[in-house]
Amino acid sequence: MIPDRIFVFGYVGSKADSVAEALAERLDRPVFSVEKVMESGSRMSLQELYRKEGDNGYRQRERRALVSIATGPPGVMLLGAGTFLDRGNQRTIAHAGIAAYVDATLEECLGGAIELGVLRSDDEASERFTAQYEMRREEYLGAEIVVEPMGRDAGDIADEIVQRLEDRVWEEKLS
Repeated sequence: MIPDRIFVFGYVGSKADSVAEALAERLDRPVFSVEKVMESGSRMSLQELYRKEGDNGYRQRERRALVSIATGPPGVMLLGAGTFLDRGNQRTIAHAGIAAYVDATLEECLGGAIELGVLRSDDEASERFTAQYEMRREEYLGAEIVVEPMGRDAGDIADEIVQRLEDRVWEEKLS
């Protein structure tokens, strides 16, 4: 059986949110977002929350939001780009379901970040963005499912995740 909770994430600009939406549609499940839970719980935007509480406060709220969705109803859980980096969060995810990483290339993430308005094409922050992408990607590759977008649309990527989940079910039954 496909796990009750599939935790989808990727680096900024990877379009993991679109993949999560498409996956939820295919599985006929709701999407729960760690970041939306954080915003509604704090009544602040993520940017305001980060400015007001700093990294430690932000990450504490992120952990609580993750536990909230991990212990709630079945669904597709959308993680923030930093959520999977915390070892405690990884244990929570492993206990509650399965992690699926959208392994977009640096170029795809840069393009997506520019599209989102997080970066400008001439932004000096792109060097920091690139360094952080490379550092985080090593940790992200620890997810149980890793899918490469390769220019495909979110629906095709969601289909691959469903297929990989179904393959896991059959492998477990045949073992």
